Amino acid sequence: MPPTYETKVTIRVKPAARSVTDAGGAAWQSEELARQKMYTFAELIKSRSVVEAAIGKLGADEQASLRYETVIDRITVRPLKDTEILNTFVLAGSPQEAQNLANALAVAVNEMSLDIARAEGKETRIFIGDRLAEKKRELDEAGKALVDYKKNNRIVAITEQARAFVERQSILKKLDTENQLVLGAAYAKQKTPDIIVDTPVVQLYRNRLAEQEAELAGLSKSLTDEHPRVVNLKASIAENQKRLQTELIRIAIGEVSLGETQRTNLQRITSQEEKELANLPATETQLARLMLDYSVAESAYATLAKRYEEARISEIMESANLQVIDMAALPEDPVKPKKIFNLCIAAIMGLFIGTMATFFVEYFYKTIDTVADLQHYLSVPVIGVIPKVGSRSQSWTGSRKADGENHG
Repeated sequence: MPPTYETKVTIRVKPAARSVTDAGGAAWQSEELARQKMYTFAELIKSRSVVEAAIGKLGADEQASLRYETVIDRITVRPLKDTEILNTFVLAGSPQEAQNLANALAVAVNEMSLDIARAEGKETRIFIGDRLAEKKRELDEAGKALVDYKKNNRIVAITEQARAFVERQSILKKLDTENQLVLGAAYAKQKTPDIIVDTPVVQLYRNRLAEQEAELAGLSKSLTDEHPRVVNLKASIAENQKRLQTELIRIAIGEVSLGETQRTNLQRITSQEEKELANLPATETQLARLMLDYSVAESAYATLAKRYEEARISEIMESANLQVIDMAALPEDPVKPKKIFNLCIAAIMGLFIGTMATFFVEYFYKTIDTVADLQHYLSVPVIGVIPKVGSRSQSWTGSRKADGENHG
């Protein structure tokens, strides 16, 4: 049996960034949530994507003999009880191969965790970047249209009335953009009430649910699901979850109603402003509109540029949910085969089998070897014993023949 070497990588699973606050103001995670996260990352380490990425980080010679199907059975992930530690064990045919594969696995899972953590921020950055490019084109087009109009109509400035209109309309457009964002978020909350909402009532329900879930996790260790305390606690959790959902929906409906009211007011004010603008000369009115378009495009571009930079920084600052504590060391002694252990087991098994064989022979194959055996088994008197003389007779006959030959 060829030798097998084992090495270990120690990985820490970071606690969730979004924790629950108890009545005393201390942040904590529920035991069930922490356990679920540990097992999730344990499965992530053994996933095809991570294992194949780890194989890809090895040298060409090592990659040639490794595939996911042959490697997965060599990987064992064991959570360390009551800690945030995952011990990842890797088996291989040589010390160097075991160390290289384990370290490559640690790097691959860390990169995968970082990609997962940054995925949401990356999508946000890409979305804002696309919008930023659109606003840049709109700004360039608005600026060109304004310059061309001034040049063609030989207009340099507008009246104070028109300038005030442009300023007011710029503010209204900005408010309208913010209103659209608020309404969009409110509609999303209405469709998905689980979106985080920070209000005292919602926080109270969430704290209560977290406490009940922690209590349920403790009871489940010693009581069955049919126990009255467990049944009552589950019913209470379901009731609090229902109340929480109702409160979230109520908040979302209120935000939608408020946003729609604000939109109606903005539309009414904008309509009044348009009527006042109609009293100005046509040339000045058109110039005011072009200036407004440029001002709105410039404001939108500046806002998106700021948000794009914030999203880019946020994405870069996002860290992985895993932290490699110890990389794999080079194993010195093989874990398989265990020669001394196997030798001891073989000796014990040989002794056991020999003893059992002797016992069976003695127990099942009965023979009478002595006078004592005869008296014991047959209970009859012994008249005499015929000795075993075959060997002596043959020896005596052989001796007589030899003597005759000598005399002859």
